[in-house]
Amino acid sequence: MIADTAPRPARRIGRHAGLRLSVAFVLALGVAGCKSSEEQAEEYYQSALQLIQEGDTGRAIVQLRNVFDADGTHYEARRTLADLHRQEGRIRDAYSQYLRLAEQYPNDLPTRIALARLAVDTAQRDEFERHATRARELAPDDPDVQAIGLSQDYLNLPDNASMEDRTALFDQAARLAESRPDDVLLLTMLLDRAARMGELEQAGGLIDRLIALQPDNPQRYQQRLAWLVEQGDDAGIEAHLRATVERFPDSLDAKGDLLAYYVTQNRPEEAEAFLRELAAAAPEGDNAAQIDLIRYVEMNRGAEAARAEMQAALDQGGDPLVFGTLLAGADYAAGRQEEGITAIQNLLEGREPSAGVRNVQVQLARMLIDAGRSEEARPLVAQVLAEEPGHVSALKLQAAWDLEADRIDDAILALRAALDSNAEDVEALNLIANAYYRAGEPDLMRDFLARAATASGNAPAESLRFAQSLLSEGRTRPAEDALLPALRADPQNVALLALLGRTYLTMPDLPRAGGVIQRLRELGTPEALRAAQELELAQLSREQGHDAALSRLQELTADANGDLDAQMALLRARLEANDLEGAQSQLDALLADDPQNRMLRQAQAVLASAGGRNDEARTILDALIQEDPSEIAPHLMRLRLVAQTEPRDDAAALALVDDSLAQLPDNPDLLWAKAGLLERTGDIDGAIAIFETLYAQSSDAVVVANNLASLIATHHADDPERLARATIVARRLAGTTVPPFMDTYGWLLHLNGDSARALPYLERAAEALPEDAAVQLHLGIVQAALGQEQAQSQLEQGLELAGDLQGSTVATARITLERLRNPAAPPEDEATQTN
Repeated sequence: MIADTAPRPARRIGRHAGLRLSVAFVLALGVAGCKSSEEQAEEYYQSALQLIQEGDTGRAIVQLRNVFDADGTHYEARRTLADLHRQEGRIRDAYSQYLRLAEQYPNDLPTRIALARLAVDTAQRDEFERHATRARELAPDDPDVQAIGLSQDYLNLPDNASMEDRTALFDQAARLAESRPDDVLLLTMLLDRAARMGELEQAGGLIDRLIALQPDNPQRYQQRLAWLVEQGDDAGIEAHLRATVERFPDSLDAKGDLLAYYVTQNRPEEAEAFLRELAAAAPEGDNAAQIDLIRYVEMNRGAEAARAEMQAALDQGGDPLVFGTLLAGADYAAGRQEEGITAIQNLLEGREPSAGVRNVQVQLARMLIDAGRSEEARPLVAQVLAEEPGHVSALKLQAAWDLEADRIDDAILALRAALDSNAEDVEALNLIANAYYRAGEPDLMRDFLARAATASGNAPAESLRFAQSLLSEGRTRPAEDALLPALRADPQNVALLALLGRTYLTMPDLPRAGGVIQRLRELGTPEALRAAQELELAQLSREQGHDAALSRLQELTADANGDLDAQMALLRARLEANDLEGAQSQLDALLADDPQNRMLRQAQAVLASAGGRNDEARTILDALIQEDPSEIAPHLMRLRLVAQTEPRDDAAALALVDDSLAQLPDNPDLLWAKAGLLERTGDIDGAIAIFETLYAQSSDAVVVANNLASLIATHHADDPERLARATIVARRLAGTTVPPFMDTYGWLLHLNGDSARALPYLERAAEALPEDAAVQLHLGIVQAALGQEQAQSQLEQGLELAGDLQGSTVATARITLERLRNPAAPPEDEATQTN
């Protein structure tokens, strides 16, 4: 091995020669008493060495840094500083100094060796490769380099490498370790061999040796923990976890491991006692440990016990802003919303601005929003952002409001600022994904959904959302990849399993879909069994057809021994198959056992309507509404019944929907139904007003957004302000494959001057919706704008479908058609033709 005391690189020797020449020259001129920069650097360096010998490393580091002010390439000083940082555990600082040496002296072997070993300790795989490779180029026969080379070769083995290939490297490591018994790289390889061979006693000894050599390396303590778990030594595990906490008192992971051990061992008293130890030992003003204790007590002993802990913390002199806010939050969560809000408002009164005050103001804002008092929350958030423009929680609240108001660009700016502070903020990642969705940027939306899933630790909600977005685009393999890590973390999550099953059916991969069905059955919960049944029926339908699925459903219903959910599933399947006789027979039997069951009576109304007995259906639904007007389903069924009755009576339907709205004011389903009726009767502005109301209630609803934008674009394209509104609302439809959405988005592209991009959207929409007059007219107008020959026949077909329909689209279509028939005639209205 090349010792650390090896001579300096030649460059340093040459510079000393130059120094001697310079000094001689200066003396010859008679100039005395001046020190060169290298002399000054050497003086600082010698002073640093003396201080290190005296144990005063703090002042030594100052002197070493002074060296670099005089001579930035002083090899020994920088090497000494790097070694000092390494010895005292400042690994990042050490690595930085060694890296500087490698830049200045690229062929210096000790530096490359130090960098390679530090890269292993800090899990920097690419850096290890770089420096290990260079060290092997410089001195392949050096024992230190040979150990590094063996480690590099072992790390680069493929995952499927044979045991024979591994054993060859293990044997080399064992031979080299005979002369290097304390080399942690070699010992780590030998530990891996012992673990793979199941030699637990040898593994334990190697771990002990590694801990002795690297007492401040947390990885070694994790290896000891894994060894103890493998041994089943519960007493040893607890003692080791305690020792790890003592060794790493600032490590949240170490404390979390001990707490998790107590929880998994069902020892809540010891867990709580440990948290009390941490709270008692916390520095004054550090409330994190006390808050952790309160949360654990709430989880383990309930809200009232946690509330008592909060009060005790206050009584013992705890910060009122912290623990008073927690108390107020507990009141709010317990349903005492006004009490909780008032308590926080009182806590904030008269306080000077500070980071803590701003955090509480944002918490108050969230409470007000949840209580339906957003207008009171907005000034609080504005005040926080005025004082601290980068406050992450306030930025997220403001971004959510911007999204609701379709200020998409403002929302994205706010969320990017939030993510600059914390790139792993799951809430901000979800919000910005939604913002890009509404901006018509599906690729960016998907990227941020993926980041949210990763940042959440593959939590179910984020993983489901990401996988659903992939599945909606037919990307089944990536959807599977998104779901599997989440299921490894939460293997009993029914929603994840159900979506995985649907993914396999879509591929199709029926054997693996069958595996998911079996897993759901094994879980045995009602939710899991329902999901298993749905997947099984879908699988049967795909493999053997609808009749086989219906037959299996009948078997399941018999096995369910009268379970109403199973009976209703069978009933729906019979209706879909138009087996009215079988459905009626089944329903009669169910009603005989439970004649007042509202779900069965609704099914009775559906069957009566399907059999052409509309009066009977109406009587049943009227009775259901009279008995319980708060249930929405009978109202909607009655409206559908009237809407389907010939001759159509829109006035009667409007009267019914108004009657239902009187009993269920602002119900979104009823408002939707009324908007459809108003559109059908020609009251377009009335329909638009309702969709504006629905959009204000739920601006994330894509169908609401589409219908609002479509109505505006179709009937008010000649109003620039309203057209701009429709364009903003519809941005999220970019790239859509849903025919009504394609029509809306394509038509708006044309209205905004991009007819070429509009054409493929409108062609696919018109093909899928051949009976929709507006869709056919939109295509004809765009074809005309692009000079296509088929425009005239397309417009004639659309106008025939339109009948008495009015609006700017129909007017434009008529003018466009007239121009095509009489190209020499002057345009009737130059402005209208562009709409």
